[in-house]
Amino acid sequence: MAQATVFVDEAVTGMLPAVCVKDGVPTVDTLTLRTQIGGGNGLGIAWLLLLAGPLGWLGLLVVAASRRAADTLTVQLPFSQAAYERFRRAKRQGWTFGLATIVLLIVALVAVGHHQSLLAGALGAACCVAVVQWVRSLVRVRAASVIVELDASRRWVTLLRVHPTFVQSLHPNRQASTFV
Repeated sequence: MAQATVFVDEAVTGMLPAVCVKDGVPTVDTLTLRTQIGGGNGLGIAWLLLLAGPLGWLGLLVVAASRRAADTLTVQLPFSQAAYERFRRAKRQGWTFGLATIVLLIVALVAVGHHQSLLAGALGAACCVAVVQWVRSLVRVRAASVIVELDASRRWVTLLRVHPTFVQSLHPNRQASTFV
């Protein structure tokens, strides 16, 4: 996989080469990605204020209200139908195996409560298989996605985990920078 840096206006308006960012094949299809920029991802350890009772709750409300809201960056990326289907299938499998893990775990615990050790063991084994499949699907989602980062000047967008052919189409005279 490689990374590419493009001018923010090109990414927002979709004025990028008609080469799929994931597969490197020609495409006319695009995918709209929305990424939270700035503002932080949550309240961090401020959630510990919940343990302090009503005064802590008030403190948590003050901390939450004082945080700056995150901006949203919306970009249009060339994305082939095949790449989109892989991404969608991986996300669907992730939800399916995640839900199956939870259901199997609950049913196994109920079986233990009813002294059904053989059934609980079988359900536990099935739960382990579901967890492994869930993790595999999360890895596939990660591999099928593109990370969008905005630099501090807010003029350049870096696209991570893109195909080297896409990078080459952006800069035909430059070599693609690859990483592991």
